[in-house]
Amino acid sequence: MVKHLALGFALLLAGCNSDPMLRSGTWHAEELNERNLRAMLADPAHAEYGVGATGSRADTAAAAVQRLREGKTPILIDPRGSGATASGSQ
Repeated sequence: MVKHLALGFALLLAGCNSDPMLRSGTWHAEELNERNLRAMLADPAHAEYGVGATGSRADTAAAAVQRLREGKTPILIDPRGSGATASGSQ
């Protein structure tokens, strides 16, 4: 009985000596995410240049980015109700 248990235990441990993903013959994904994303594109050129959203207000977004770069962001209201604080300050 003890011999059978020892043999069974040895066989179980023999299967745990290495990572199963590193064994030879195991499939490895190569650039799988990239290929999957490209398969979902309506036009392959969109992967390089993108496409604008229908009805997007690019001028509004560009103006907001410009204000941020120039440091002209509006004063934000403090949610704790202790008055207004300048954006970015604590």
